[in-house]
Amino acid sequence: MRLEKVYKYQLILLIFIVIFGIQHYYLQNFNFEWMYYEKVLNSVFLLSIFTVLFSLIFLIFGSIKTINRKKTIEIEKTFLIINLILYYFTVWISLYLLSQIRG
Repeated sequence: MRLEKVYKYQLILLIFIVIFGIQHYYLQNFNFEWMYYEKVLNSVFLLSIFTVLFSLIFLIFGSIKTINRKKTIEIEKTFLIINLILYYFTVWISLYLLSQIRG
């Protein structure tokens, strides 16, 4: 699997977590009235934790591979920068979702 394809999958996953966190923030009162929302929130939180852990490892590995290549591929550098920015948003969203989980 090419590095560019993995960057795309990571980008989709990071965007999903960020969008879920934003919609949770704005629709929080409505969402908790839904019977299964607590399970959805816990599932997305666990997904965000695993994504943060594996993305850190992958971004380090991918950045070393991308930067140390003799032939530079600009689309990979673009994906790398976008994924790094979204990674920090995902960390923030994960911390926010942690504060929203009810005991």
